[in-house]
Amino acid sequence: MELRKGVKKGLGSLTSVPLVIGIIVVLNLLALAFFVRFDLTDSKLYSLSDASKRIAQSLDDPIVVKLYFSEDLPAPYNQNARYLKDQLYEYRAFSGGKLRFEFIDPIKQEREEEAQALRIPPIQVNAYEKDKIELKKVYMGLAFLYEDKKEVIPVVQSTRNLEYEISSAIQKITSEIIPTVGILQGHGEVDVYNDMQAGHQTLSKLYQVVPVSIAPGQLIDTDVATLLIIGPKDSVSAWDQYAIDQFIMRGGKLGVFYDPVEVDLQVQNATDRQTNWPGFLAHYGIAFKPGMVVDARNSRIAVMQQQGFIRFQNIVEYPYLPQIFTFNPDNLVGKDLEAVDFPFISALDSTAAEPLGLEFQAICWSSERSGIRRPPYSMSPMQEFTPADFNEPFQILAGAIQGSFKTAFAGGPPPDSGVDVSALAPVQTQSPPNRLVAVGDAEFGGDQQISRNPSNAALFLNIVDWLTQEEGLITIRSREVVSRPLDELSDGKRRGVKYANVFGPPLLVIVFGVFRWQARRRAKRG
Repeated sequence: MELRKGVKKGLGSLTSVPLVIGIIVVLNLLALAFFVRFDLTDSKLYSLSDASKRIAQSLDDPIVVKLYFSEDLPAPYNQNARYLKDQLYEYRAFSGGKLRFEFIDPIKQEREEEAQALRIPPIQVNAYEKDKIELKKVYMGLAFLYEDKKEVIPVVQSTRNLEYEISSAIQKITSEIIPTVGILQGHGEVDVYNDMQAGHQTLSKLYQVVPVSIAPGQLIDTDVATLLIIGPKDSVSAWDQYAIDQFIMRGGKLGVFYDPVEVDLQVQNATDRQTNWPGFLAHYGIAFKPGMVVDARNSRIAVMQQQGFIRFQNIVEYPYLPQIFTFNPDNLVGKDLEAVDFPFISALDSTAAEPLGLEFQAICWSSERSGIRRPPYSMSPMQEFTPADFNEPFQILAGAIQGSFKTAFAGGPPPDSGVDVSALAPVQTQSPPNRLVAVGDAEFGGDQQISRNPSNAALFLNIVDWLTQEEGLITIRSREVVSRPLDELSDGKRRGVKYANVFGPPLLVIVFGVFRWQARRRAKRG
């Protein structure tokens, strides 16, 4: 009897093994036919966004993606390659098979010339082999080929913003018209080609980015969809005002990043900037409050100090560098951002738009413990700030203005511009429904600030995307900014958390010990 039971049990085990294998095979076949992924991350970082799905689904003709990746990549780059493959499988699934991709090892397959002809270079990475670290030549790039056009991501060193890079490349290569973004020059603006290289390079992946210099008698080219005015230091001439005005009247979008206060940290001084830009911009609902915003929630800076013969570096809080955590959930520009740094920023006056029949919408605010410093300014990092300095909370630092704008030149072009106005086309007096964005700071999108906080780049690029109505890409970029700032606690709560951490674990051990001791006593009595 026992032998018979053992035989039956053994046979049952033998039949269950093929059954399990068969189930696994069927599940794999179903997985090939039906693409399903479970993403448990908070912002669904490992799943395509709705915008990327729409881009993939909108493909009319096949697009080929060639991945020039070395097969034996060392860590952590091998994880990047696996993540990229997973993403492309998902793009292919939503494209209905129109997106095709090919994996190529340029070294093993002797296709290095092909990769380099597509501007995908070899790079050197550290690899741990044979019990020592060596430099290894590898490829980690991809090329998108569509009809006679191509877009290239030369090097994929991390997965950060990779979905945005892929979706923007697909959208750019498949679009018939690429929007043009103009950068105004000629008034002492920020040199975006040197001081904003990161932002400029990212913009160039999706837009035609061109410098805009206005000559007397000429208007801004009609090909320019969005005009960015970044940190002008000099006044704007009458004719330039007219050219910008008519650009807005024909429906051109405007992004204004202006510093009302000029700061010189070398001498620890600041003065109000004396230009005619604020007066001109007021015609379109843009107004800045006097002074600079200070915030108790701010970035820290390193300050060299000396005591006797000893020089040392001290890290201090600097309220002139507000960190912003409050974004308007109803405005797409900052909806999913979490923290942005604004150096030496001035607040916007939201009341200037309504009398002009325009709608003003805040993008972000300073904290509940913020205020405005007015001249004379002291920029010393070692100065004392008191609670009275932070008594003007929730200052608007970036805002969007929408509506039908009216010209500031209803009487015609400026007669003192040195231009024969009789030969010009009639003045356009009112715009179609239009939009512009204003920020009281020109430095937040610069390379120095982006290196400190990548969210700054996201905000700058979101503004340009929203102005040019490439709104779908904003949702991709913003969700990949992974800053997770801690909520600020009051002094009382902070002390409570501190004491709970110090005394809580020992108390739990004591309570558990007493419980066990009482349980044993009861067991012995029983």
